[in-house]
Amino acid sequence: MSIGISDTFTEIIDITLYKYNSIDLKLWGIITRNHNSRITSESNRLVSKDLLYNILQHKFKEDINRFSAVSDTAIHKEATSIYFIWQIFETMPNLKYIRVNLNKNSSYNRIINVDQVKTIKYDIKILRGFLRTFDLFNKHELLLANRLLIKCGILNSKQHFKIIKVTEFLKTLDLYLSENNTAEVFAVTNVFIHALEQYENDNPEMLLITDKESDI
Repeated sequence: MSIGISDTFTEIIDITLYKYNSIDLKLWGIITRNHNSRITSESNRLVSKDLLYNILQHKFKEDINRFSAVSDTAIHKEATSIYFIWQIFETMPNLKYIRVNLNKNSSYNRIINVDQVKTIKYDIKILRGFLRTFDLFNKHELLLANRLLIKCGILNSKQHFKIIKVTEFLKTLDLYLSENNTAEVFAVTNVFIHALEQYENDNPEMLLITDKESDI
């Protein structure tokens, strides 16, 4: 998934740094030397958003300040991983953790041409997020939405939260809609699809919460 304008869904993401990029390698070295980073493998570290934010604030302040002086059309000449990670912080208010990978491939290029204009593509992978039905629907709609989740088999009548993959969630809704194609079902299903379709390719785990009292 590419970086979006606003994303309240995402809690955990996966990003890649490159060994043969000096800035990436510097950031990787700082992360690996920090005792609060969690080792998941030789080339992976799990860090909290707060830790990575503080690293950028203290170790890459000049880079961050420089980005604000660069126009959007010229950003491909200045942008680095620091720029994109900073954008992630700006656009993902509920982000909690980042899994950082080190890629040792010497040949890579983030610059691409779109309509003969140079731009930078910095992909991230969403690993986990959450969706609260009471954030999507008003009080009347919420009753319909939560009842639909029970009818289609995603939840049972006593469940108020569940961890489920996004693609499994959407496929179950699609199947239910195909068998119960009413205006009411379509309206509710469409809200869920609109909220989640941008995450379908990454297929992250999703914590589905239907009741404020069960919000964990």
